[in-house]
Amino acid sequence: MRNLRALPWNRPIAQPFLPSSLPFGDPPRPHLKGMSMRILTRFLPVVALIGAAPAFASSPDAWSEFRDDVKAKCVAALPEKLKNETVFVDEFGTDKYGVALISGRSEQEKARVTFACVYDKQSRSAQVTGAIGREYVRVLNDKQRAAVLERQKANGAADEADDQE
Repeated sequence: MRNLRALPWNRPIAQPFLPSSLPFGDPPRPHLKGMSMRILTRFLPVVALIGAAPAFASSPDAWSEFRDDVKAKCVAALPEKLKNETVFVDEFGTDKYGVALISGRSEQEKARVTFACVYDKQSRSAQVTGAIGREYVRVLNDKQRAAVLERQKANGAADEADDQE
């Protein structure tokens, strides 16, 4: 009978040579796998909650500063100086742009005109459209707006009286 110890399948598997000090640290141990899984399961929900936290809104002062900047840049971008100009700035604009309407008396057109202005929030630059006639767009100043609101209240009261009869 042959010696069973000499057969290749009975020999111990050779371990690869590893120097005592590896440049990348000790070889991984099986128990670290479970520990890293526990760490992952404990901290993953915390990270998910932080990532899902609601975005904080800008302060009223920041929005006021934004509107002032839109107004200044849009008026500066006008092709001509308007008399009795009225500037309406949309409170918040869109995600990327601020929007304003500037109305006033044009010396070139000899009439009241309105310009639409688009303000890029990222580059902080403004672009203005051509003049739009009063027959298409009318921007009211504060005094005119108050008069319109007063008329609406009076008409609303009259409409309510008609409804009650």
